[in-house]
Amino acid sequence: MNLVDIGGGFPAPYDATVRPFRELARIINSEIKRLFPKEIEILAEPGRFFVATAGHAVSKIIGKSVRDGKPSYYLNDGVYHTYSGQIFDHCKYPVKAFKRGKTRLSAVFGPTCDAFDVISMAEDLPDLKRDEFVYSEMIGAYTYASATTFNGFSPATVVHVNE
Repeated sequence: MNLVDIGGGFPAPYDATVRPFRELARIINSEIKRLFPKEIEILAEPGRFFVATAGHAVSKIIGKSVRDGKPSYYLNDGVYHTYSGQIFDHCKYPVKAFKRGKTRLSAVFGPTCDAFDVISMAEDLPDLKRDEFVYSEMIGAYTYASATTFNGFSPATVVHVNE
């Protein structure tokens, strides 16, 4: 044996509960040194760690209602599309508004009219109107790869921005 694949699962900094990668790296390096001779090559698969922060989703509000006294917004994207990581990876992608102002606890749904197409039941959002935009950060890992055309809705258009 000359190669060990330690796999993936390296955490992306989705929120403050995720400890810095350097702490994990210290532990991994310590265990590699302890368990394997120097001539063993180590392979890792840090896909999510590298690309989660590289993607942001921008969605348009295509509908608005009030359900049980709570503002409810319907986007042109949902869990069958860019927000699929909520289903497959149990990730939460907070929905944020470009617009500022007093916020209310709001619900956010995808476009399909399917009861499963729930992005969030608890987002603090200002009063938004149809055709305004919202966004979610750190949505670059696996989300587009698992998007479908469920109910005839096409996946989001990917736009590359080089800075």
